[in-house]
Amino acid sequence: MQTMNRSILTWVTLGVLLFLPPVIRAEIVKGKGQGEIVYKGMFKQGSADERAAITEAKKNALTRFAATFDTARFELYKKIESEVLSSIDQYITDYTVLDQSTDKTSRRHTVIIEASINATLIEAAIQKSSGAAAPTGAAASTGGEGDYITFVFVARELASRKAFDAKRTTVEINESADTGAEKARVSDDGQSAERSLEKSSVTKKTTGGNTETKAEELSYRVSTVTEVDNAVNSVLTKARYEAVDPSDAGLEIQSFKKDFSSGDDISSETRSAAIKTLKEKEIRYLTIANMDVGLPDKDEVSGMARVYVTVTAKVTDLKPKFPKTVASIAGKPYAGLGPDSQVAKKNALNEAAARSAAELVDQLRMKNVR
Repeated sequence: MQTMNRSILTWVTLGVLLFLPPVIRAEIVKGKGQGEIVYKGMFKQGSADERAAITEAKKNALTRFAATFDTARFELYKKIESEVLSSIDQYITDYTVLDQSTDKTSRRHTVIIEASINATLIEAAIQKSSGAAAPTGAAASTGGEGDYITFVFVARELASRKAFDAKRTTVEINESADTGAEKARVSDDGQSAERSLEKSSVTKKTTGGNTETKAEELSYRVSTVTEVDNAVNSVLTKARYEAVDPSDAGLEIQSFKKDFSSGDDISSETRSAAIKTLKEKEIRYLTIANMDVGLPDKDEVSGMARVYVTVTAKVTDLKPKFPKTVASIAGKPYAGLGPDSQVAKKNALNEAAARSAAELVDQLRMKNVR
């Protein structure tokens, strides 16, 4: 009976863990680190010296992990780095020793570990430090919501390419000139004279001109992807921003898709209409992202299909008299892998959406934009 109760308890506990909200589940990232200490006396396994070397390895693993952050996130991390390193065991949940060595001559002990880094706790510390998305003004005093943000992320693939032959214009100038000399000869008897004219001709030819090359006309297939919208929404929500679905915000998504089908930005008409609509609904921030999907190729390491997605995005603050850009990404590539090109494309889009949204959020935090 006791065994049965213990089994029931185990299944109940497992069920609770499986159905915990995603926000509560910790994101664990693996990373390697190296630590080295100089010891005194004789080095012993399990000693304080060994523990000190492992602590240094943990700090090194965390520093290496932070080095992968984008510029804005790294600046945010530097603000909390001393606090994180001083409480390293909270952020490194466990580790495995991969290698260690002791140099008795120099009295140095070196250890290499693989650490499990709790990225969720680091994110929480960054949020706390930056006060991310904390309500301000009247909203803060009443415990209400902060400013709203909406987004349009469109994915596009090249549908057609129209190339034009080079147009060559040639200018030719011909110049000619005649020169001559007249000679006279008197006969031997002095009674008559002969005249002759010698001529020479000089021709000059000058050529020039220009070549005109007309830019290619590109046409794209443009779409919005539900998974992309969900990924962006997830990033904004976890960062405590008040995200509004673009459809709920009243944006004409088809206008954005039409503009991006033939150009790299939206038209002034689409932009003006969007700004007017969002201001009427008191939505302060507008995020627009263009995601260019490249042709599939093969990843040399894994042998899987690989697709790159290049993102250009910006966040506009609509509250000032003249809207201004407060965050941007210019042509940043992200890669996705898969067993075939379709899966690779889907993974690339999701990766690009999540990581570019996170980078924009970090830039907003750097400017205390909430």
